[in-house]
Amino acid sequence: MSVHSRYQEPLKDQRQFFDELITEEWDSYLNEAWDYTRRYEVARLLEFCKPARVLDIGCGCGFHDVEFASREFVESVDAIDYSQASIRKANEAYPHPNVFRHVADLETDRLEPQYDLVVSFQVIEHLVDADVYFRFAIAACRPGGAIAIMTPNTDRLDNRLRRWRGEKPALVDPQHFHEYSIGELKAIGRRHGLVPRDSFGHTLQSLLFPKLTPADYRRSTRLGAALPRLANVIGVVLEKP
Repeated sequence: MSVHSRYQEPLKDQRQFFDELITEEWDSYLNEAWDYTRRYEVARLLEFCKPARVLDIGCGCGFHDVEFASREFVESVDAIDYSQASIRKANEAYPHPNVFRHVADLETDRLEPQYDLVVSFQVIEHLVDADVYFRFAIAACRPGGAIAIMTPNTDRLDNRLRRWRGEKPALVDPQHFHEYSIGELKAIGRRHGLVPRDSFGHTLQSLLFPKLTPADYRRSTRLGAALPRLANVIGVVLEKP
């Protein structure tokens, strides 16, 4: 039985889910198309800013950390996750001398405001309360720094079609509590005193056409980038005054 099939209802605390997922289904993290989009995400964010110090919230397998650390202007990357197994596997699979990972919890821990970029990839949708994420990220971000959120787009093409048919939008994963649009994330950021600075998308796949083969993932990524509000994944960058 797969890990996802064992957890069909969203868990408020999902660390056991991720401990089991990264331990039992590590092969699912090794995907050429996923690697391509993860590299695209980092490259796209670094068009906006050139951070010396990066904090990756919910680092998972650690792929993004090394992508950031490979840039000569990035001095260090701190990466946190509340899944101990994820931290252990990330250190094993994606080590780097300028990447420092440790276990931390957004609800109970706090970091000093020392980071030029605070970023997360596919994290905020797993939280019951987005405000918990924003309070933690803002506390860790230095004034003038950026907070960047990559997350599934609730306004992606298929969900727009579902709404047009009078159906409820679908979630990508049963462990997601809420999926967001670009406008929603900007609005939450403003409520916390942040200033929206950039937004983008990538990857456009739909039930309207057959699932893309591995050879097509570059085309899919570019198509989502050209039509960000219809894309499967969105990114929003907010500045801390």
